[in-house]
Amino acid sequence: MGFDAIIIGGGPAGSAAAISMAHRGARVLVLEEKRMPRGKLCGEFITPECFPTLKRLGVMQHMLGAGAQKISRVSLVAESGKSVESSISEMSDSDSRWAMSLSRSRFDQILFEEAREAGAECLEGYAASGCKFDDGYGTVEALSLKDGARFSFEAPVIVDASGRNSRWMLGKQERVAGRRGSRLYALKAHFTGVTGIKDQVELYFFREGYGGFSLVEDQLVNLCFIVGESALKQAGGDASRVVKNTLMRNPLAAERLCRASVVGKWYSTGPLTFGRRRLSRDNVIAIGDSSGMIDPFTGTGLQIAVRTGEMAAEAIIEALGQSSLSPHREEHYNRQSEPPMSLYESIQAHYMDQYEREFHKRMKVAGLLRAAAFSPATSRIIAIVLERAPRLTNVMLRATRSGQPSSVPSE
Repeated sequence: MGFDAIIIGGGPAGSAAAISMAHRGARVLVLEEKRMPRGKLCGEFITPECFPTLKRLGVMQHMLGAGAQKISRVSLVAESGKSVESSISEMSDSDSRWAMSLSRSRFDQILFEEAREAGAECLEGYAASGCKFDDGYGTVEALSLKDGARFSFEAPVIVDASGRNSRWMLGKQERVAGRRGSRLYALKAHFTGVTGIKDQVELYFFREGYGGFSLVEDQLVNLCFIVGESALKQAGGDASRVVKNTLMRNPLAAERLCRASVVGKWYSTGPLTFGRRRLSRDNVIAIGDSSGMIDPFTGTGLQIAVRTGEMAAEAIIEALGQSSLSPHREEHYNRQSEPPMSLYESIQAHYMDQYEREFHKRMKVAGLLRAAAFSPATSRIIAIVLERAPRLTNVMLRATRSGQPSSVPSE
């Protein structure tokens, strides 16, 4: 069977793209290295700006049914323990009065299963090992991790949804994540016994970084935070010691965690790089974290992931001329029906235009706030200002969400 598109990675971005294309009759292959469900390091916050895409993908009710928690408030907590609170309705561009929080294990699995249900061929345990184009037509080499068998798959379009460590989007110099000793790392675990976390997200800022709590399904609380390399080294890489040496110096955080215990395992990753990357390279289109990572304190990482998947799918469908395709179409894509580069250039132009309109400003604002968050002097000044003028919190948070979303027809 021939494919219209191959998606490398079955996370939120890859699954969203697969669902969107499969709904329009395209033949889509998704190659996912892991097996679902699998945990991921993530703040697990789903902003209201994400809801329209989730509804179009047909998964919103599935997520609520899977135990997604409704979040109505966000608190920014300074080192002193003083906090500034904002309601979701005040900080969001959406009309919704609440956001959601759901574990990545369930969030990703729901999207992946929906992609399969929509008609995409979704292969788990397949690691993409190579990608090349011949006269504009792509071939992806993949390894089955179950039995070591090697496979080749072909399609006119290849989408990279493999995440922040994408081998296709990052050059050697781009893999450098800052000077040794000053790099950033993230840690995450689920806890039981955390006190006082209900319908709010609490985001703590401390000298070595920042992190936050949110309630997910099964009455577990997600703790996800970012610290500098020196804090990680001082703790000998032990996540619990990192928490004790940084976050728990905050009196409110210490109160939250005094009777808490970890459920499952700690996840860690790094060094991290944030900001915009290239949206395509060597005929491959990048979505999700492959196209860039926005800072976690914005709470919009998952929204950008599913939205870039949806945007890329729209660009691909338009370029392939498949808006009215039947999912039962039997004839294969005709390699000669369109000049190869014009197909790629059409997808790239459409996708880049949408991305610029929706995410350019957000990435720029997030970069400025990142610089402030990791400057002790600046962060203290900002904390004082926000305590005295809490309405500025809403202005700051809304700036990381504003954009000009395109009108995508409902399925």
